[in-house]
Amino acid sequence: MKGALAHMIVLVLLFVLTSILSGIMIKVTGIEEVRGKHPTFFEAIWSGFTHAIDPGTIGGDSEWHLRIGMLVPTIIGIFLVSSLISIINTAFTSKIQELKKGRSLVIEQGHTVIFGWSPKVVSIIKELMIAHANQKYSCIVILSEENVDVMKDEINNKIGSTGKTKVIFRHGNPRDPNDIHIANINYAKSIILMSPVGNESDAFVVKSLLAIVNHPQRRKEKYNIIAEIAHNSNREITQIAGNDEVTIVVSNDIIAKITVQAIRQTGLSVIYSDLIDFGNVEMYILPVKNSAGRTYKELIMGFENVYPIGVRDQSGKIILNPPADYTINKNDKVIVIAEDDSELTFHPNQIKSVNIESSKLLKKTSKIKHTQRTLFLGWNKKTSLVLYELDNYILPDSEAVIVADVDEDKIDIEELKSNLKNQTITFIHGDIKNRKTLLSLNLERFDDIVISSYSDVYGTQEADAVTIIALMHLRDIASKQNLKFNIVTEMMDVKSRNLAELYKVDDFIVSDLVISNILAQLSENKELAGVFQDLFSATGNEIYLKPASDYVELNKDVNLYELSAIALAKGETCIGYKIKEFSNDASKNFGLVLTPEKSRKVRFKEDDKIIIISEE
Repeated sequence: MKGALAHMIVLVLLFVLTSILSGIMIKVTGIEEVRGKHPTFFEAIWSGFTHAIDPGTIGGDSEWHLRIGMLVPTIIGIFLVSSLISIINTAFTSKIQELKKGRSLVIEQGHTVIFGWSPKVVSIIKELMIAHANQKYSCIVILSEENVDVMKDEINNKIGSTGKTKVIFRHGNPRDPNDIHIANINYAKSIILMSPVGNESDAFVVKSLLAIVNHPQRRKEKYNIIAEIAHNSNREITQIAGNDEVTIVVSNDIIAKITVQAIRQTGLSVIYSDLIDFGNVEMYILPVKNSAGRTYKELIMGFENVYPIGVRDQSGKIILNPPADYTINKNDKVIVIAEDDSELTFHPNQIKSVNIESSKLLKKTSKIKHTQRTLFLGWNKKTSLVLYELDNYILPDSEAVIVADVDEDKIDIEELKSNLKNQTITFIHGDIKNRKTLLSLNLERFDDIVISSYSDVYGTQEADAVTIIALMHLRDIASKQNLKFNIVTEMMDVKSRNLAELYKVDDFIVSDLVISNILAQLSENKELAGVFQDLFSATGNEIYLKPASDYVELNKDVNLYELSAIALAKGETCIGYKIKEFSNDASKNFGLVLTPEKSRKVRFKEDDKIIIISEE
């Protein structure tokens, strides 16, 4: 555009010069205008200018000497006008092309910026659309090296209309300080850095982080940056690059932790999916009016539809499942599971008093830790992390068998054997889609089976196809041989999960969806990072599904106030329950009920579970 402007200035100057020379010629030669009028010098210049800018003005006169005299500026004008039109047209076309390429500056404020492009972006946009549903207007800006038209088509095909949420696409390098300026990050509410596909993905994230925090035109206030990295070994350098402006999500580590928890307790991944998306219930950190001086137990027993699960104290420390007599301070915020983030007010007169029979409290709480025989079908980089994480939970003399159609050196069996303390490792090279391979494994001896996605080998759809075929074989074999084992299945595409549900998968993890939801949650409230860190850790508080018989008498009506009081007496926080009868019914959320009305009466049967937060 600057070049076009310079050309136009030159043309204007040529018009002026032509007009002045024409005026001088008229005065020097004594050419008279039509009807014998003697023009002044300025009128002569104007006459030359009109002949140059409008060739039509040469008509309508009757003097040949005038026609011949004005022919030169007229011819010059034809070329100048043509050149001017050409320059304007070229500049306009260039600007349109620039807009199509997504290179113009974003003018929105209070928006969410996403740097990078991956399949997870679609899920993030869906989640943020839900989160912003109660807002009049919201905006998401995507800056990526991907072609703008490709990104638009992907969003249109998989989402369609984004409603009140405006999505703006920009083409640029997220690691280039000049390009990131296009996204107007100084006025952004939050910035999400996506981990690209490839071996150096974390290095790209770190470089983008440095480009943001060290930008010469950066704002004085701290940014709210959510950075996704693939490997925990790069956490420290990422933290150094972003200092206290970045919240880090280690995607492979989180998926490994959730997989292990799903192995140990069927249904946990569905619970996490419910808690970390913006549909139905979710976690919030909110101030609660009139809560200062009240105990944690009083808060739990004072709300019908809201489930407090912890406190964020005035120093910023996250305390999940505090003691029942923990006193809420004036500047504390309460961590709750609720349907929305509406302002909460505590009303002392609504506290429910519950009498607990001592015999119920004397019942021994079931322990989760035990020896385990686990079969791993398939392989990806996260599978080794799952094995390491699982080693923290099980007893010695446990066994893990890995069956995969990959070279043994890629798995590095010897390194696994030397680092795992509680598991023996056996590797078998085989095709998990082959029924004979599965039959040869003596499936009856395994407690749990994990189907790992071949995400490092195949594309998303092909990897999920292999997973589903293996799942179909396993379910058919189990049915015909009357075998009982839990199956945890890793999917890449959320649509594949719907197919898996047809074959009664015990638990499933949709990797990209889980990480997308966490990134979206943290972009709205980064304080939740401490909650996730505690829940996903092998130490501290976690979510458990424990037998209902540990808390209440079976086949007898009980409400959630009673359950909450019993859990508190055990040092636990109750957040729901699971009904075994509906474990394979997707329409009933696989029997999982989170944060029901506490006055609801429930009659538990054998194998039903209570969902609690506890240190075990």
